[in-house]
Amino acid sequence: MKSTLALGLLTACLFITACGKSDNDVIVIDGSTNMANGHIRLNNDHVVLRVDGSPDATINENGDLLIDQQSVSINDTQRQLLKSYYQNAYAIRTDGIATGKAGAAVGAQALKSVATRLASGDPDKIQQDVSAKAQLVKEAARKICQDVSGIQAVQTQLTPQLPAFKPYGNIIGPGDAKDCMDGTKD
Repeated sequence: MKSTLALGLLTACLFITACGKSDNDVIVIDGSTNMANGHIRLNNDHVVLRVDGSPDATINENGDLLIDQQSVSINDTQRQLLKSYYQNAYAIRTDGIATGKAGAAVGAQALKSVATRLASGDPDKIQQDVSAKAQLVKEAARKICQDVSGIQAVQTQLTPQLPAFKPYGNIIGPGDAKDCMDGTKD
């Protein structure tokens, strides 16, 4: 029960913190975490890739790539991969919000169950009340992991095809999607 409640409350806190930024950037993956060695940011309908020692790379929904604000020549296959990168990055945002909402629901359910079950003298039912909501958090988190896996797959395909993309080809590491999924297990 403690781990389920802690997961819900932590997710709710992360959701509230992420939504509290005022600079209109949504940090999808922060390179200072164990997840990646670079940054991916969503900014004004663009995905901005930031890696130490390289200029920013920008991908728009049409699959255009700009590095240091200069357009990079790409073929149709590369454009499709860049579109997929863009879609997966935005999916992380959408799925992150859904995970945050599910986490907030776990927190609310936990508070309600504690109050109700303690008042009724039935504290053994608290975990049962919270467990179903906690499962929704795990399911939502798995979607984020699938999105991370999608970005990693695009990086793997795009890096050898497009030399200009190479500095950004390791933002999501080979084990990041697996680590993410492992973090959603019981």
